[in-house]
Amino acid sequence: MKTEPGAPAFPRKGDDPNSLGLTKREYFAIRMAEGLLSAGDKGTNSVAGRAVRYADELIEVLQQREQPAGVGD
Repeated sequence: MKTEPGAPAFPRKGDDPNSLGLTKREYFAIRMAEGLLSAGDKGTNSVAGRAVRYADELIEVLQQREQPAGVGD
C-alpha cells in the first residue's frame, strides 16, 4: 500500500469536505519535530525544516515498499 503525502492522516466519514484534518505529511512532521525537541534540539527553525525533510523521507520509503500491509517488517 502506497502512502500519499496529501492523504488525510485520520480520515473522517462526515459530510463536510473541509474537515479533512491533518495530512499524513503534516502528521509525520509533527511527530518528527516532537522527537527532535524531546532530544534537546533547541533550534526551532532547524527543527521545523528537518522534521519536514524527515517526514518526506519517511513517505518516500513507504511509497517504495511493494509488500502488502501487514507483511514483512
